[in-house]
Formats: sequence, C-alpha cells, structure tokens
Amino acid sequence: MIRWVRHTVLCVQLLWPALVIGQCVAPFVNSLDRTMVFHGGRFVEVDARPPRAMQALSDGLFFTDHEGRLCQYTVEARNAQVVQRRTPDELQVSGDRVAWRLADTLKTIRGGRAHVLATGVERYRTSDSLVVFLDSIAHELAVFWRGQRIPIASVEQGSERPQWTQGANTVTFYDRSQRRVSLFHRGRSRTLTDSTDVGIAVNGNDIVGYWDDVRDEFMGELNAPAVRLSGMKPVSAQAGDRILGFVDGTLKLKAWQGGDVITLTDSMPAQYWVQDRVLLYLWAGKLMMLTADGPVAVEEHVPEKWKVSGDRVVYLDINRELRSIRTSGKRDHLGHEPGIERVEVVGEAVLFHSPTGGIVVVCEGRRYTF
Repeated sequence: MIRWVRHTVLCVQLLWPALVIGQCVAPFVNSLDRTMVFHGGRFVEVDARPPRAMQALSDGLFFTDHEGRLCQYTVEARNAQVVQRRTPDELQVSGDRVAWRLADTLKTIRGGRAHVLATGVERYRTSDSLVVFLDSIAHELAVFWRGQRIPIASVEQGSERPQWTQGANTVTFYDRSQRRVSLFHRGRSRTLTDSTDVGIAVNGNDIVGYWDDVRDEFMGELNAPAVRLSGMKPVSAQAGDRILGFVDGTLKLKAWQGGDVITLTDSMPAQYWVQDRVLLYLWAGKLMMLTADGPVAVEEHVPEKWKVSGDRVVYLDINRELRSIRTSGKRDHLGHEPGIERVEVVGEAVLFHSPTGGIVVVCEGRRYTF
C-alpha cells in the first residue's frame, strides 16, 4: 500500500519555523495559571487567566482566552486585543498565518483585525504563506496569498471533493475531469503533468515532488525546471523547507535538495521525518540526521524526546540534559540540569521547566529564568 505524507504543520505541537534573528518569542503558562510571553529579554504577563489554546507568532502571540474569544498580543503594541468574541468552529495557525472558520465563513487577520476571506467555505487548509479553501458559492478552489484571493480551479456542483496538497509556497491540485495535475507557486499556476490516473504530490517550501504518469518517473522541482528523481513510484515521500525525502521502489531512503539525489540507507528505514530544513531517520538503532557534511548520529542512543525547528533538532540526551544539533553540524548544550521533562521549541527560543525550579528560556546562547 502506497503511503503519502504531506508537508503539514501541527500547531498543537508548537513546532515553528525560524523567527527573525535577534528576536525570540515564547509563550507559556506560569505556576499561577497566568498567560505569559517572553520577548526582548523580558517576561510579560498577557492575561491573568490561562488560555484555552495559544500559538506563538514572530511578533507576539495568538490565543483563545478562557472565555473562548480570539485574541492577539503583539510585541509592538504590548497589549492583547480581542479579534473575535465568538469561539470559532475551526482554527488553524501555521507560522504567522492565522485562519479560522465560523459556520461557513472563513476569516484571517489583516492589520490586527478580522478579515473575511470567503463565505460558503466547506473546508480549508493553512500553511505559512497560504490559505487554500473550497468556495461552494463561487464553485472554485481558491488561494489567499499575499493579500490576494486567487482562483486556481473550477469545481462543478455535485462533483467529487477536490484533491490538493500544499506547502509553504506551493499547492498542487488534481483535476479529475481532465486527468491533470497543476501547480500553484508564488502567485502563478501551471500544469505539471497531463493525462494521469491519480494526482500524487508532496509539497514543501518552494519544493514539490510528484509522480509523472506520462513519463513514468518521480519528478522534483525547486525554483527550477523539473528533474528526474527516480524511475520508480515512491513508497512514501515527505517535503520540508527546500528538502525532499522519499523511499523509492528499491526501499532505500533518499534525499533531494536541488542538486544530486543522495542515498541515505540501503534498505527501508524504521521511520523517517522531514520537517522545516531537517531530515531525520531511524537507522541501526540510532536517530540519524542529514547535515551539510552528510548523515550523522544525533546521539549514540535514540533520544527520548526531540523537537525540530528551522535547521535545528533540540533533544534530551540519556541524562535528560538539553542539547541541540543544527544541519550545519553545530552542537550546543542548552541545559545542564539532568532530569528535564518538559521542553518547548518556538523558533529560536527553547523553553523548559528546570528540575531545580523555574521556567528557563534559552535564546541565542543566553539564558533567562522566570
């Protein structure tokens, strides 16, 4: 059975892309159940009550307060504003992009206020720079990108539900009526392949991998003409930030970043992950990571817990001390206290509850304790 993994961002895991250099924003709830945020070397109280949910943005915090209202706190304004008083039926946050649905009305934030994208929305998906939604009134699949609403496909009433995948700047759409796979990338749409029986694609940030049924080849694009990655249909594939990982028909794990295809294993890995700019995989009892110098072991033992953000893996070693490794190969010892349990990674900020007491934020080599 072929398993395809789309590039998605799970907000509930608080996994975020790299923020602006020099700025760390990290939300948390303190021991008094107050909503707090760390930024600019300071700990600031945002709300005297704990939130129902919260997500960090590069310039602050977006949260659902204890009454179910949608609120936004910005570093510049230094206070929280109510964006919408009613609890949404569905909320998605990816990077700095926020979108929510109330009944069949889809909204986002523009200029600190709620902005209606469309009504009659059956379903939608958010991924960093993009919000893709199915408009049942206009009968089209549309993209909200850089303040523009751009239709990418017509959807006939009563037809099957559209099939699409998306990444940070890419959307691929399978048109069943014309048996065609199309790509939307940075404001423009074009055909990837004609006359295919199934639309198979994985999307990341500016990168896409897809099966070309006409050529009978697995193809890849990264801001350049498509190149052949394999002559066999992959067993699985995942895309991140300008990196693509896939297991091809030989059951070998391979990686592509715009140059030559790199073979990482000689048989099926136990598991692998592509997120942001990181490719991880389990091999020979170790957690391996693709770096600029090739594959390296994150640790001699598979870490109990790890999280990915940008080009970095933050993990607990065998003593539950906090460490990190970047795709450049650079390693850091972030927390020397043994027995660390709870860790969050928010962009360049690493937040953990110290076993010796207090909440610690590590940002660009500096340590702050609340």
